[in-house]
Parts: sequence; structure tokens; C-alpha cells
Amino acid sequence: MHDFPLRPVTFRAAEAVRCTEDRAKAEDMRAFLFSGQAEWGALSDPEKLWVKYAAAAGADIERWRACMSARSHGAAIESDRELGLRLGVDATPTVFVGGRKIVGAVPYDTLAGAVRAELSSR
Repeated sequence: MHDFPLRPVTFRAAEAVRCTEDRAKAEDMRAFLFSGQAEWGALSDPEKLWVKYAAAAGADIERWRACMSARSHGAAIESDRELGLRLGVDATPTVFVGGRKIVGAVPYDTLAGAVRAELSSR
């Protein structure tokens, strides 16, 4: 999993996930962000809603806020984005299975079939 923010607000969303330090809590945070994207994407200041997501994910809110203010994950997120550009990513989600590039939200069966085909070719 790599970050590939397409807009400044999605860059901040990536930071919001990374600031939810514990791996399990970060996955919960990522799920909240994906499921709530239609809501927070329309807000002028989505971070107010993200605080609620972080709390629901079990993050230490004071540490989360300090991390968001420090913007300490920016270089790592930009590095992920640059890797994506080198690999030809131009949309999210993009999944690579072996040498095959799968773009867009595809059904589970499509991904599972690609993985099975890759494994059987080895």
C-alpha cells in the first residue's frame, strides 16, 4: 500500500492516516476516510471531521493533532507519490499484480483472478 494523493486535501488525508500511529488504528482510520470521502471531500475544513474519525479509530487525539500540525510524514507521502509516477500511476486505486496494472475500483473477482493467474504462471 502506497499513498498517491491527487489533490492537497488527499495529501492531508494521507497524513491523517499516518498520524494514527498504531497500524490497526491506522487501517481503521483509512477505512473511515474512504467511506466518508463524499462527506469530507465537500468540506472546506475536513480535519474537524477527521478528528472524529481518529477518535473512533482509537488514536491518542493530542498526539494525532501534534503530528498533523508537524506535517512530519510529508516527505514519505511525496516519496510514495513519486514512486507511483515512475510506475505510471495516474489514478487511484491502481493495483499491480506481477506485471499487470489494474486501474480503478474493480470487483474482488477481477483482483482474485489476476492473483491466481500470476501465481499459476510461476
